Amino acid sequence: MKAVKMKVVVAACLSCSLILGIGGGKVSAQSQAQLNEKLDTIKQQKQDNNNDLASSKKKLSENHNKQDDVVNNIKDTEKRIASMNGRIDQTQARVRQNQTDMVILKKEISKIDSRIKIRGQLLKGRLRSIYMSGGAVSYLDVIMGSKSFGNFLDRLLALKMITDQDNKIITDQKKDKVAQVTKQKKLQTVLAQTTNDLHNLQTMKTSLDQENAHKQDLLDKLKSQASDIEKTVMSSNEQSEILNAQESVIKQQLADLAASQAKEKARAEAEAKAKADAEKAAAAKTAATTNSSSGQTVSVQNNTQTSAETISSADSQPTNTQASFIMPAAGYISSGFGYRSFDNGFHPGIDIANSTGTPIRAAADGIVFKAYQSASYGNCVMISHSIGGKIYTTVYAHMSSYSVSTGQSVSQGQVIGSMGSTGESTGSHLHFELYIGPWTPPPHNGAVNPLAYIN
Repeated sequence: MKAVKMKVVVAACLSCSLILGIGGGKVSAQSQAQLNEKLDTIKQQKQDNNNDLASSKKKLSENHNKQDDVVNNIKDTEKRIASMNGRIDQTQARVRQNQTDMVILKKEISKIDSRIKIRGQLLKGRLRSIYMSGGAVSYLDVIMGSKSFGNFLDRLLALKMITDQDNKIITDQKKDKVAQVTKQKKLQTVLAQTTNDLHNLQTMKTSLDQENAHKQDLLDKLKSQASDIEKTVMSSNEQSEILNAQESVIKQQLADLAASQAKEKARAEAEAKAKADAEKAAAAKTAATTNSSSGQTVSVQNNTQTSAETISSADSQPTNTQASFIMPAAGYISSGFGYRSFDNGFHPGIDIANSTGTPIRAAADGIVFKAYQSASYGNCVMISHSIGGKIYTTVYAHMSSYSVSTGQSVSQGQVIGSMGSTGESTGSHLHFELYIGPWTPPPHNGAVNPLAYIN
């Protein structure tokens, strides 16, 4: 009899321990570990993102310093260009004056040429006259041919006037020819000097313009680089905000899971205690019936064996089953998941195309950890899902509008927004991403093909 009671008690204790094992929950422990692992992953991503952000800000500061240097150089070049333009204006004024002087010189040279030509004709006539008269008229001929002293004086005066005139013509002719050569040389010198000055100034101005253009190009490139860095900083800030929001939601999910585990453990312990009490009562009742104690003992042993088999069977089942998601919007797949041939870029989701305003629904139950307007994603909603002890994340981008807010719980199929083409988008469509674990910035590690998880 005592042996029978002992067997019943042992069987009851074994049942209780097995039931309590179920209450502790292998699945719950694994779920919490996975959530903590994802939380650590997010913290590491935040650290990496902060490092990238600090590096980008440093590059931006260096870029701005370079821009300041280039701007100062451009200002100096512009001052030199302004000074050079002043010198060019002065030279051009001299050129215009020289051109006026050259016109005057040309006129003077033309007059000299005319006088030289006229005198030349006159001198040719005088030489012809002298030649025809047999040579130069001598003073003796003039004296001997005089009829009177008065006639002599008249002849002498006339001869002197002719001689003086001939000498003057010859002297003037020589002076004009010298002046002609001198003025022509001066004209050529002024013209050459003016042309050379203008050429030099134009060359210098061209060089300064090229230098200024080069520096302006450098400044434009620096500004473009700064714009890219600023976008990186903005992107890093955006990613930091997303990671912070995601971390908060996962912490909340951890807290909810811990509360759920505590509640489940309490319920399991209560059920185990009730079952143990029932089995104790049954064992006591069995002990009171002495005529059938042997058969009852076998029955209890059979029940114990059945419970153990049940536990073993439950323990052999997978702790996590693949999550089930629904298609978030009606339409056709305009771009699939993975690397695309036309741009050789990685597409971390699928594009579902349809008309603007097409309803967009949550692909599974979850918590919205980010609902905002992004430069790249446009109007965007991000949802964290805790399914079967695993964290999943879905992203809904380029919407025309969204109707949920950060921190809001949503159920599968709930409308969260409308299709559109905001952000970096072409044509009305929904860009849908699915991650096993938290959302990650480019290159989007953890992103999977949503079609493999959609019923």
